[in-house]
Amino acid sequence: MVVDQNYLKMDWDSKHLKKIKSSWLKHFLYASYFNFLALLIFITGLIHSILPWIFTFTPYKLAKKIVDGTEKQFGSNFKKRN
Repeated sequence: MVVDQNYLKMDWDSKHLKKIKSSWLKHFLYASYFNFLALLIFITGLIHSILPWIFTFTPYKLAKKIVDGTEKQFGSNFKKRN
């Protein structure tokens, strides 16, 4: 089995804000919001792993909200980088 370890590399782009056409404040607010959702994914996912009948699809729905929000906000510029 081949394991892709590219995710371990530092992801550095000094022109990131310019490329996504965003201000520092706007980026900060969106990133904070998405990080808060990620924290909720962790909490609800942990609870669901212990009590499977609680938060049945909540972690998935929250993760989808992050993906959809990122694609909506940054559109084709985001998709080109991946």
